[in-house]
Amino acid sequence: MPLRNAIETYARQRPDTLAVCISGTSLTYGALYETVMGLNAALAALPARSRPDLTLPDAGRLFAYAAGNHPSAAFLLATCLATPHAVELLDPHWPDSLHQKTLAKLPPDALFCLSTQTALIESASRLGIPVIRVDTPDFASFLAPPVPLPWTAGTDIFLVGFTSGTTSQPKAFARARHSWRASLDASRIAFALTENSHTFAPGPLAHGITLYAFAETLDLGASFFGLTQFEPVAAQRAMSNARRIVAVPTLLGALCKSDPQDQIREITTAGAKLDPNLLKKARATFPKARLHEYYGASELGFVSLNTHGPNSSSAPAHSVGRPFPHVSLSIRKDGQEVSQGEDGTIFVRGDLAIDGYLWGGRNSGFRREGPWATVGDVGRLNNDGSLSLLGREGGMVITSGHNVYPQEVETALSEIPGLEGAVVIGLTHPSRGQEINAIVCGNAPLGEVRAQLRLRLPRYKLPRRFFKVQAWPLTSSGKPDRATLKAWLETKDDKLAPLGP
Repeated sequence: MPLRNAIETYARQRPDTLAVCISGTSLTYGALYETVMGLNAALAALPARSRPDLTLPDAGRLFAYAAGNHPSAAFLLATCLATPHAVELLDPHWPDSLHQKTLAKLPPDALFCLSTQTALIESASRLGIPVIRVDTPDFASFLAPPVPLPWTAGTDIFLVGFTSGTTSQPKAFARARHSWRASLDASRIAFALTENSHTFAPGPLAHGITLYAFAETLDLGASFFGLTQFEPVAAQRAMSNARRIVAVPTLLGALCKSDPQDQIREITTAGAKLDPNLLKKARATFPKARLHEYYGASELGFVSLNTHGPNSSSAPAHSVGRPFPHVSLSIRKDGQEVSQGEDGTIFVRGDLAIDGYLWGGRNSGFRREGPWATVGDVGRLNNDGSLSLLGREGGMVITSGHNVYPQEVETALSEIPGLEGAVVIGLTHPSRGQEINAIVCGNAPLGEVRAQLRLRLPRYKLPRRFFKVQAWPLTSSGKPDRATLKAWLETKDDKLAPLGP
């Protein structure tokens, strides 16, 4: 059923049930529904701006949210999920200049932010956008008397999201309600979710994996636990009340530094390939949990899934799993499907993808070929039906005339005991065109790493140079920051220690 119906049902049937707790600020389903009704009425009373590239229903308004994991996120994100309004979800870690450009390109009818975000507030004021500071009495004053929620249509837009993809500038996309409705129905079964799947998701709500976990949890009528910012003691406290964890691998690794957590029964992770060492740690820390590792994209939704039990996995470790339920995969080159085992661009057919970008994706990222959609990732379908991810179009390294995808080398490195992650980067070389460089974290001896790689990869795919990093620089979504690592390589930064000759 639509999330509007779900939240209303839980609020009426069990209003005192915990819906959301963010760093100790708790909210019942009854209180959540009451505030959402007030927000809906207040937003509907705002004058609507004209936006040629984004159509909302007559009762719908576009509001921007930039306050990260402030407890007000529970009200505002539930409002976009359950009412005709849509959210323009801004990452609070963006530089001021990017916030300003985004507001100018797609001015919202209101901006919700923190009082400390002064540059953002000034930019909104110049554009005539009403500002509501969620950490002040502004928020309570903005609310209108609650009125019953109107119906929502599946074709209506509820989210304007942003993804950087292969470029440094975010690409904006709009997502319609029916795509997440289909996703929620599929993931409920695939991840074995019930009303008792109380979920701890420690990541930023501005990013897809955490926002989707929030929607999943409300759809189930379970309790969602989040953090205003990640801190180990607070994370342990929140995790003790949950039965499920949703986190990118870097945050999952931080949670594995604790005593065994028998109460956790399901884990969902995405955003980067789960390396075997982290899988081993997760199995030890969460001995009663199944771990669902999925590959997907903000533009495509779910693509493939690998579920790891205590002793086995549903797909080979080197793969990113088998097609997600109700999703078909095709590996294609020049508009034609290639044979099984051949490399090509990964295309997806299903009802989870967006229609296209609002801006920023003219020359890269999401595109369609008939009913098939892709974000430009390259891979192959193996003989057992699993999918191997090799890299992204444009990310290929050409060294001495050979084509090498960094993801394939990184996967081979991740299988070596003693390594806790790897990033492979191609740098310009005077005679080879490009040279393969591997940056690793861990204590495996270089000789053993080279020997293991020779067993897994042809000679032309072997890195020429290796570097060790003590701690990964991370993007705001918790992934290794490749741009920073490449800059460190180019400038010979001492944060990277050369290994061997």
